[in-house]
Amino acid sequence: MTTCAILHSENPLQAPDWAEMRAEAQEVAAKRLTAFLKGLDGVEKRVFALRGMAMLIVEERELYRWVVDEEVGDYYVSFDRWLKQEFPNSWGYCRDALRSVKELRQVPFEDLLQIKRCNLEQLRQVSSNVRVLPEVVRAAKTMPERDFIEKMNRDHDQHLEVKQPLTMAPAEDCAEFEAAIKRAMERGATTRAEAIKDISLNYLLDFPAEEEQTA
Repeated sequence: MTTCAILHSENPLQAPDWAEMRAEAQEVAAKRLTAFLKGLDGVEKRVFALRGMAMLIVEERELYRWVVDEEVGDYYVSFDRWLKQEFPNSWGYCRDALRSVKELRQVPFEDLLQIKRCNLEQLRQVSSNVRVLPEVVRAAKTMPERDFIEKMNRDHDQHLEVKQPLTMAPAEDCAEFEAAIKRAMERGATTRAEAIKDISLNYLLDFPAEEEQTA
């Protein structure tokens, strides 16, 4: 199936008539809602790669130069400004998607569409001669992230790391945390992970441990 066919063959985001689903015969409603939910599974898996490919074409062809920057009243002159102005709530996500699709050019796009974001980001850390192996692509499609990492490290001598979740605090503390993340990304961090690392390193430098002060 071609990419165009994948994009246009169905519209799983079109919600059913909820009132109709509440009144429909149980067997019919069950089948329709099950099919609807299965369609959403496919969308969640494909959306990261779809965004990445769209971003890649915009970047390669400099298509942002044909979009008006409403703030200045003229066309955009840089990809980065177009990205942050047009997608203020998702530009970091979009840039991550672009990076993954760009670095995984050797893998057929139809395969990328079947790999979840977490495994795509792990796959781009895999050696270029390994990431194209059919068994590796198949594993990326089907395995949970932790299992995929373990397989790459065990069977293909990779050195991928398992990401550890952050434990969040009360709402007011989370707001401060998000503000710090935003500030770090404004100053050059390209992902949330990089922003968290920058914040942590800066704190450690500002407040060194006693043994570091006396070294």
